[in-house]
Amino acid sequence: MDNNVILDAKPIGEIKGSFNIPAYQRGYRWGDLQVKTLLNDLYVKAVEATTRDYCLQPVVVLKKGECQYDLIDGQQRLTTIYILLSYIRQFFPFVQLNFSLEYETRKHTRQFLDQMDESLAQTNIDFFHIFNAHNAIKEWLEDTFPGETNKQSIALFTLNQYIDSHVKVIWYEVGNDTDPIALFTRLNIGKIQLTNAELIRALFLTSSEENDAKRKQQEMSIQWDNIEKQLCADDNEFWSFITRKSPKAYPTRIELLFDLMFGKSDSERDTYFTFFKMEERIRTSDKEGIWQEVINSYLQIKEWYIDNEYYHKIGYLIASGHKTMADIFKESQGKRKSEFKHILDKLIAESITWKTKNRDDYWELEYTNAKDYDRISRILLLFNVQSILKSKAWQRFPFSKYNTAEWSLEHIHAQNSEGLKTVSIQLEWLSRHLSSLKDIHKDETGNELIGTIEEIIRTGKLGRNDFDDIFRQVVNELSENTGSEYIHTLSNMALLTSQDNASLNNSTFDVKRNMIVEMDRQGAFIPYCTKMVFLKYYTKSSDNQVHFWGKADRDAYLNAIKNMLQPYYELIDFEA
Repeated sequence: MDNNVILDAKPIGEIKGSFNIPAYQRGYRWGDLQVKTLLNDLYVKAVEATTRDYCLQPVVVLKKGECQYDLIDGQQRLTTIYILLSYIRQFFPFVQLNFSLEYETRKHTRQFLDQMDESLAQTNIDFFHIFNAHNAIKEWLEDTFPGETNKQSIALFTLNQYIDSHVKVIWYEVGNDTDPIALFTRLNIGKIQLTNAELIRALFLTSSEENDAKRKQQEMSIQWDNIEKQLCADDNEFWSFITRKSPKAYPTRIELLFDLMFGKSDSERDTYFTFFKMEERIRTSDKEGIWQEVINSYLQIKEWYIDNEYYHKIGYLIASGHKTMADIFKESQGKRKSEFKHILDKLIAESITWKTKNRDDYWELEYTNAKDYDRISRILLLFNVQSILKSKAWQRFPFSKYNTAEWSLEHIHAQNSEGLKTVSIQLEWLSRHLSSLKDIHKDETGNELIGTIEEIIRTGKLGRNDFDDIFRQVVNELSENTGSEYIHTLSNMALLTSQDNASLNNSTFDVKRNMIVEMDRQGAFIPYCTKMVFLKYYTKSSDNQVHFWGKADRDAYLNAIKNMLQPYYELIDFEA
């Protein structure tokens, strides 16, 4: 990025001069919806009890003389504001228009903007859109305040006051050595916006004549690039530890640090919220001190990422959606390590806290209950993360894989045929279960059920009502008992990606176990505890029946979950 720039948050009331629209730009093209959306946004902000600034995004200019500029980017926004102020001026002549717009190849456009002659509106496409924008303002007033001319006038007066002092643009004035056509092409061909990070970089690296300042800018530039590289490293593991957001949302990843620094929320609508916060800080504080704050924040996150305990606990809080890194930063301020670790434990306990009629009923969760579905999912995520942390194994929980996949709850053992509607799917289900049936009847000859299934698979013939009967027989053969009250409880649930879950759906335990092993062999991400479940890791060898998922298995699995999460369970305030 060119360091020879002037970058400022400039109120509309301070924009002065003549702006030339170069020939390489197209004419004005905003439609009714864009104009009315802008009016709605401005008016809502203008009447708020606590007035906030409103950002119109960057206006990129190249200075040509005293108060004379080439307008490289921002023509549509600046023209719309001009049209709106001209409209307001019809009712309030004192309204100031401190800037003008000239068009290199459309010489009469400035005159049309000032006179808005309806008879000329159809003479060219630019006049047509400009006149439509003018009419859109009139329509917005009539739609918002139907038949209330007094309120329409008050609204226009309110808008003018707000625009003059609170509506800002990011004033991006490039140096004379900039190629304006190349910059325009980058910003408009492919709709590439200036990002918060690019603008903030310019704030930090604006040129200065002092040698010491130049040296410090070079140091900042090197540090900036190193942080950017680190945020792209480790196959996105570092990134996924910090946030659940896709890296695609951050073309320049260091911008996430600035968002964290200023507590930008997901609901924040202002695209350039972070830039304005940084611009305000730099205007009132020491630039080097602010940059050191950025470095310290990055180093703190890096330290947490390297430490295994912080990595898993903070990573869980972020992956579960319970907290963001910005929340955790706030919690860590001024805390000793031991104090901060206790806070993390409390936050984790809070993430699995919900009211129950009886403390003993805490683990009585049902898959079919929407709230319990989320609770089971969170418990199983924590169970996986905590199990890896406590095992002191070489591996770490891969938050990058978890955050980029769709997750669902998998029934460890299934007992219903929902979704098995077509003959081809039914035949596939029977084929998968045939080998398990043969295993448990390997010492027998001439098993009737096995013979029936083999004949169906050989001929491909399956009567409409035959499958349900055979399905029940197979499930009974591959189940410890025919009871189904446990099917939707926590003791029969494991985490799996939605894609893998779909391929396992409706299968009994033994078939799922074989498929899980094969998926794992082929490199699929199977969560640690899900693998342990299907390997019967939690069941005592004396109780182990490899083909079934029985009561002893369920009890052992649920006890393992309870024991692993006990430190957090003890911190839960059930009275809150």
